[in-house]
Amino acid sequence: MNSTETSGRRPLRILQVSDAFRPFPGGVSEHLYHLTRALQDLGHDARVLTTRYPMLPDPEDPPWVHRLGRVVTLPLNQSQITFTFHPLLPLKVRAFLRQHTFDVVHVHGPLAPNLPALVSLLSPYPLVATFHTAFTGYNWYRPARFFFQPIWKRIRVAITVSTVARDVMAPYFHGSYVIIPNGVDLQRFHPNVPPVSTVIRSGSPRILFLGRLEERKGPHLLLQALPDVFRALPDAVAWFAGEGPLRSRLEARVASDPLLRDRVYFWGHARTEEVPSLYRSADVYVSPATGGETFGIVLLEAMACGTPVVAGNNPGYRQVIRDGVNGLLVNPENSSDLSHAILRVLKDPETWERLHREGLDTARAHGWNQIATRVLAVYRQVLDGQR
Repeated sequence: MNSTETSGRRPLRILQVSDAFRPFPGGVSEHLYHLTRALQDLGHDARVLTTRYPMLPDPEDPPWVHRLGRVVTLPLNQSQITFTFHPLLPLKVRAFLRQHTFDVVHVHGPLAPNLPALVSLLSPYPLVATFHTAFTGYNWYRPARFFFQPIWKRIRVAITVSTVARDVMAPYFHGSYVIIPNGVDLQRFHPNVPPVSTVIRSGSPRILFLGRLEERKGPHLLLQALPDVFRALPDAVAWFAGEGPLRSRLEARVASDPLLRDRVYFWGHARTEEVPSLYRSADVYVSPATGGETFGIVLLEAMACGTPVVAGNNPGYRQVIRDGVNGLLVNPENSSDLSHAILRVLKDPETWERLHREGLDTARAHGWNQIATRVLAVYRQVLDGQR
């Protein structure tokens, strides 16, 4: 507990609300989990209201996680968006809010037909909102402004995780924004975490993709770049950890190419406890996302484990990476650009060491306790009557 934060002030009862939460993978899920845990570490009663994911293994939820309905996923923004469904969902949300008392309700991404939006309309408690979204192509906030003004007007403070997230909203939802970046759990992600027990080709240069296997995240772009990498480093291997709509297509591509076969492995869904070890087991982490990113929690996680990062040069990732200093930014749709960057990390010890060292420094500056303290300052301002 942070005695400085809580000294002389009572602990707060805080509800975090999001459709996306563990075991569903992604940055919002991790943000919600770690922010809640950091708030608890600071001495507050922080809880999560989310939904169930019948397509994923049932988690063993702690008592501070509450679930209503079940998730429905729809393709949008070259990714998947999640909605909570139950025929009596409004009644269940209202009953939940009557059964529990909170000082602050913190909703994540409420300007959509989702659980946070419903809670925003029904909650009698002060509302804080965090917005995580950027779009590839069409900006869906443009039509959303006509439908979600009632929710927007109820929000006391709007937080965005980066200037990218703010800039896609500000033209359509007018007001002042507070920018508080994502964080990383430094107790879970660190260079001393043990590698995975099943090490594929121990001693070989290892390339890791960890994320959803979907267009926007770019796993197919990494696969296109790998033949050039394998020609230059015949003993290198690559792991793809995650699930998604591209998996069968990627596996078929690997099976049809002798250069890729027996060098590219599909890990499948990475369990929560496996993720730090997967980063730690890799010599380079590659995230060739083409856009739609507002920050890049995965980049911080890899950096915190001491693994150099090669990433797509998109506005969200530029919030984290200084090209050539703590990571390498590339045009992910240019396979030679991507393969050259991977080879630069794997073949140049000086580059590897610099990215390793600077990445650790970047991650340490984004510890979740520091981020949670900034969020708590927003809560206190709201409760003290400041908008």
